[in-house]
Amino acid sequence: MDRELTTVRLLLRAPRPGDAAFAFERWATDARVHRHLGWLAHDTVEQTRRQLDWDQACWIKRSAWTWMLVPHGERGPVGMVRLLPQRAGGASHHLQLGYLLAPAWQGRGLMREAVGALVAHALAQPGIWRIDALCDVEHPASARVLEAAGLRREGRLARVLHQPALGEAPRDAWLHAATRAEPGAALALSSPA
Repeated sequence: MDRELTTVRLLLRAPRPGDAAFAFERWATDARVHRHLGWLAHDTVEQTRRQLDWDQACWIKRSAWTWMLVPHGERGPVGMVRLLPQRAGGASHHLQLGYLLAPAWQGRGLMREAVGALVAHALAQPGIWRIDALCDVEHPASARVLEAAGLRREGRLARVLHQPALGEAPRDAWLHAATRAEPGAALALSSPA
């Protein structure tokens, strides 16, 4: 995976030292952002720093890839996107997508632009055949992002998501996916608005 990708309005790049302060201020402490995530909002910037250190280590180990979303002209990130290999051992042909965006930057189409570019990039990599994402059935804005970025809704999975901010019981999710039909086939994604 490339450590940097550029879209019309964004630089997607691997985490860097110094990102923790931006992340902590813009989204890590915001309960609205963490409502549909698998972890709770951070209480300290040190928690955010440890998370980003882990994300950087994953790049080195190739066990996951996280890109920070930096709008052109901005000093620091406003969100992030992660791809996580889904495998029991050996090389993975299947990646799972996750993302978050600071509330002040939502509603501008930035996440759709980032997800679309990242899915196209990932599916162009040798051996990658599928990108999918789980989306809480009560989070229609996230479903719209995925569908606008070219992922198709494949169905509903019962009791699959653990989102601590919403309680201990696992929640139902929509499964969205983009696949490569054959070697060398390109994924047709809508252009950014």
